[in-house]
Amino acid sequence: MTQELLSPIHELKDHIAENFPTFFWGAVTFSICLLLGIGIKRLAVRRLKKRTDDILLVNFVGRLILVSFVLLGTMFLLKAIGLGSAAGSILAGAGVSAIILGFAFKDIGENFIAGFFLAFSRPFGNGDLIELEGIKGVVKEMSFRTTHIRTYDGRDIFLPNAMLVKNPLSNYTRDGLLRHKFVLGLDYGDDIALAMKTVLDDLAKMPELEQSKSLKPFIAIENFNVSTVDLGIYFWINSHRQGRNVVEVKNEVMERSLASLSNAGFTLPADIVELKIYQEGKPIPLRMVESGAELTASK
Repeated sequence: MTQELLSPIHELKDHIAENFPTFFWGAVTFSICLLLGIGIKRLAVRRLKKRTDDILLVNFVGRLILVSFVLLGTMFLLKAIGLGSAAGSILAGAGVSAIILGFAFKDIGENFIAGFFLAFSRPFGNGDLIELEGIKGVVKEMSFRTTHIRTYDGRDIFLPNAMLVKNPLSNYTRDGLLRHKFVLGLDYGDDIALAMKTVLDDLAKMPELEQSKSLKPFIAIENFNVSTVDLGIYFWINSHRQGRNVVEVKNEVMERSLASLSNAGFTLPADIVELKIYQEGKPIPLRMVESGAELTASK
């Protein structure tokens, strides 16, 4: 079996030795195709950068041009050295290996085709925040086979392109608009309507927030807890026109809302805890500290 596999290789070596001039010109042709591919790639990348801001598309087209010229040069080289017939003999002598390789490269071909379609019709761009199958991060680069994203905790993840095509994908920054929310709890004795107006009047003064009719901040009662009435405060931020980090803007909104309610005299109580002690007939030790004096009482 080993001899059958090596025999075509020895025939190829003898063929190259006998036809060295042909092989030499094949190598020259391959080199020319490679240099042409590099030059045309650089030219195409420069021109595309002037017409589009989509860096992922620009890089993908540049790589596609280079690979096309490399394949063209390889075809000329193989034809010059007569590798077509030799390769057929090798594959015929190793049929099982060829089948295994075919299955091994199936996913690579699938991801390449998916990457081709993603380059021209893609639900995300460079710098977009996306989430897929529980993985959330910022898009950094797309290659023929994978898409590189970086998570907020510093992990670099390379997602197969076919995975992006087959599964539902969430894009948090495609149009730049993203709604945020947090909850504040007020005392039951407070004027809830006045508290809402106080917070909304303060948020209306923030230019970082969207203030259009359909996107302006609003407040809704979320829940009636044991000790508080929970208010959900909703607001929109456009990350495309923000000079500041979105997290910083959200933090400022929360600080201003808390300060405006406190300055207006509203109470932000802690949870009420009911304590039951099942010790009938037994004294319950009670210790209270007030103005530096310690009092002890028992039942």
